[in-house]
Amino acid sequence: MKNLITIALLCLLTSAYSQEETIDPPIDTQLGIGKWSDCFRRGGICTFTKSNESKTTNSQSVFNKDQTLTIYIHRDQITPVEEFKILGEELHEETNLEELTFLMEEELELPEEERLALKLPEYLTTIAVGEYPIKVTEKEFIITLKLE
Repeated sequence: MKNLITIALLCLLTSAYSQEETIDPPIDTQLGIGKWSDCFRRGGICTFTKSNESKTTNSQSVFNKDQTLTIYIHRDQITPVEEFKILGEELHEETNLEELTFLMEEELELPEEERLALKLPEYLTTIAVGEYPIKVTEKEFIITLKLE
């Protein structure tokens, strides 16, 4: 019985340490989503730029200790068309929020200014291709992307 309790506590401790931890505060960013847009990308993030003006900010981005990038997309700063591009579908009451994913179909090389603002290590230069879960809140879409 003691062994089971010890194992459970070790699992709990490991789980607590595996949660994302940020290194620095988020930076304001402006994202362009590529799928079905003027951007010549199949899907995912088309442009990623640091924003110096709050009126051109539609997201915040933060570099995490596990070498991922978490993006907080402000729902009140995007259009319904952009929302559809992010989710790949329209949100309805019956939408299963647990199954929503963001599809990054091509790698995106991050511009130097943005890499410096996020304080990324020199070897992390791109957002990786992949299908990433989206957390939906009343005010934000939260996506954590892998960096390479």
